[in-house]
Amino acid sequence: MFKVSRHIRFYEKQGEKWMGEILLAQVEVQDLLNILDAKEYGDDLLLYDCYPLDKIKLDKLSKLTKQFFDIDLAKYDYFLEVTGK
Repeated sequence: MFKVSRHIRFYEKQGEKWMGEILLAQVEVQDLLNILDAKEYGDDLLLYDCYPLDKIKLDKLSKLTKQFFDIDLAKYDYFLEVTGK
């Protein structure tokens, strides 16, 4: 069986080096769809693509997961990404 994990991953703006990730283990796909704009994900209803996250979306994810995210949009770009096993 193919399993996926969704993460918030962040990369430095200068050089695009991967800097870290936050696992979204308990977040349902429907909750993520509600946070993203339908124009962004189109027909990708399982969110297998990579999606940029702005401050508003990151704040919503923080509330949803009850985790504090140390967000620094001046230094990093944030994305919702998926990995498979």
